[in-house]
Amino acid sequence: MARKIGIVGAGAIGGYFAAQLAESGYEVVVLARGKNRDVLSTDGITITSETGEQTVKFAAVSDSPAELGVCDVVFFVVKGQDTDQAAADMRPMIGPNTEIISLQNGFYGIEHLVATYGAERVSPGITYIPAVVQAPGRIYRTGQNTRTVFGPYTPRDITLHEELAAALQKAGTDVRAKVEPMREIWAKYVVLAPFHAMCSLTRLPVGGWIIHPEMRDIYFRAMKEVCALGRAKGADVPDSIAEKQVQYSQTVTNPKTRASMFEDLDRGKPLELEPIIGWLCRESKKHGLESPVHDMAYAILRPYRDGRPDI
Repeated sequence: MARKIGIVGAGAIGGYFAAQLAESGYEVVVLARGKNRDVLSTDGITITSETGEQTVKFAAVSDSPAELGVCDVVFFVVKGQDTDQAAADMRPMIGPNTEIISLQNGFYGIEHLVATYGAERVSPGITYIPAVVQAPGRIYRTGQNTRTVFGPYTPRDITLHEELAAALQKAGTDVRAKVEPMREIWAKYVVLAPFHAMCSLTRLPVGGWIIHPEMRDIYFRAMKEVCALGRAKGADVPDSIAEKQVQYSQTVTNPKTRASMFEDLDRGKPLELEPIIGWLCRESKKHGLESPVHDMAYAILRPYRDGRPDI
């Protein structure tokens, strides 16, 4: 019998994985609200790309976690600022053997899920899926390259992870299961927090600021702040990651690339400020470290945390 998989956070990334998993033969149930719930319930989700259009329907869509019931696996893909509420709401979907796969940005959500449900059932991951929400129930895939890694927070059997990865690979998504995914998650976070900060502070895509040596220096110093915190928390995060990423951002990254936090800022939406940048500032202080670049970024962006100020 096919496993039952729950999706909590059916935005661009959650919706994409929901469609891929349903197409792979899993029983997919989606926790959604408002207009998104209505469209997903009646029409399913439509993913458009340069190769065509795909519409997928789900076993169930509801705003009631109890109605969806206990799942074998839950993909947790909500925005960082929604972590606490979503983690509490989904409890009826979590049974004694449910695996929770988190594909959120940063570490706040991972630590919150571990504290709430236990390390033995949480599997963090990172994902690069070029997709945006066009409208409720409609996702536009902006590129074909994909990459996702996930695995258990604490080392344990990864048979389930490998099964899911194989199914998603067959569906056309590059997914790898790893016994110890944390190094790769830290490697992404070294870039993630500084990149969000730089794009949001300058109100520019990477190509608009990486060309200036002063900005490259600030970007590098910001990444070194993340590396230092990673090492303080016991992770293997050498400063060489920062050096390589500055070069990568300058020579390989599409100059039009914009951080999602900048996208939200530009649209007057709430920001993932607390779980991405605020978390780093708070954790650095706990470990006796200084994080002046991120402290400045947090202070400047704080008025926009809950959306564009109405003044």
